[in-house]
Amino acid sequence: MKKTMVALSLCASALAFSPAIHAQEFKPYAGAGIGAFGLEYKDATVSQKNTVFGGYGKLGADFNPYLGVELRIGTTGSGSNTYATAPTSRKLSNDYYFSYLAKLQYPATPDFNLYALVGGTTAKFKLTTPTASSSATKTGVSYGAGFDYRVDDQVSAGLEWVQYWTNVKLGTGGAFGTNAKAKIWGATATVAYHF
Repeated sequence: MKKTMVALSLCASALAFSPAIHAQEFKPYAGAGIGAFGLEYKDATVSQKNTVFGGYGKLGADFNPYLGVELRIGTTGSGSNTYATAPTSRKLSNDYYFSYLAKLQYPATPDFNLYALVGGTTAKFKLTTPTASSSATKTGVSYGAGFDYRVDDQVSAGLEWVQYWTNVKLGTGGAFGTNAKAKIWGATATVAYHF
């Protein structure tokens, strides 16, 4: 919860204390991203990493050439590993995630934009074994970077990498082992329509 409050405070501060927001035109956009997502789980006895397919839809707004905000909702596929010891298999999944991000931008050219993202992500992480299943809905700090290119006045496309979670504590019990932690990251191709 403390990490969520820090992330929300950073976003609110960026919006409240930017005098350029009031002087510039509000430019909303909507889009999507698809690509590879990393689901990583670790406890006292096992470490598992799976790269899966996933995606998200996004709504955002640029307040000026240097600052924007973005909301995302998405999901990923699941990944599994087989082990020689019990439990013999473990499946990781991320049923859904919701991200709220501040977008710090730098227009390198009129058509090419570099950006950094910072904020938070609430996600439902699930671990399933042949004998048990556990899920946890938690929030972690998010950060990343990317670029986009304006194809025309209303459409942009790009690439990005975002670390949605870093060592978020899941709790103990059920399928979760002692000191259970998770990471989620994404490397995606993006497209957006600018209104």
